[in-house]
Amino acid sequence: MPYQISIPLALDEKTTLQKCDLLRPWHAMFYAWLEAGNAELAHHIHDTAEPKPFTVGFLESTNEHELKLPITLLDDSLWQPFQNGLFRNNEYVVQGQTFCIGKDLDVQHLTYEALWERARPDSSITLRFASPASFHTQGHHYPLPDPFLVFQSYLLRWNHFVPEPLQININLLDAVNAHVVVADYQLRTKSVDFGGYRQIGCLGTVRYQILERAKLGNLVRRLNTLADYAPFCGTGHKTTQGMGRTLRIERKSTNL
Repeated sequence: MPYQISIPLALDEKTTLQKCDLLRPWHAMFYAWLEAGNAELAHHIHDTAEPKPFTVGFLESTNEHELKLPITLLDDSLWQPFQNGLFRNNEYVVQGQTFCIGKDLDVQHLTYEALWERARPDSSITLRFASPASFHTQGHHYPLPDPFLVFQSYLLRWNHFVPEPLQININLLDAVNAHVVVADYQLRTKSVDFGGYRQIGCLGTVRYQILERAKLGNLVRRLNTLADYAPFCGTGHKTTQGMGRTLRIERKSTNL
């Protein structure tokens, strides 16, 4: 049962947000919150769970003192421990800066069954990568949103976390190879600093078109199910450290 959570954060009015790498510290902060709520669960996820059942996004600023931290949970069992740990204190120090957490979380929660049932048979799927998306394939980092790599990243996470009756046959990726193309895009590359190295990903909007949809039958809805899942699971790798935050954009509102 995936969750999308936007955590309101505030800096002291006398403090200005430092322009520094805040990705890894917030990744560590997530584990600290989860550990405060359930230490055994936090250690299990940190040490053994793959794929990880959460994502942590970039800080999103509304002004220089008010920010939001996007986090998603892919497993329902994380919600209560995470919430309990989050509100154990109302102030946290991250990279020398004190952040106050607001009480009014913006939480969106959908069951996997709801995502499955509400998927539409759209032949056009538009995604926006709100933070750089990259893939690890054949031993290399790849910064282009190839349809196969994009839908493979969603399918593997989907099948890992959903109840068995909702799992999607891996053969869906054959349909992606044969029937899904990039129809339009507005993308640029952006480098993300991880301390000892930098990772390049793609940022922006891409529209995928499903060709010969009549031949695919119900597979069209399953592709849309995965696209609806993208805002929860993120795209590509390093989604627990800020990369691959993804939004699905309605066709009528897309400006490519």
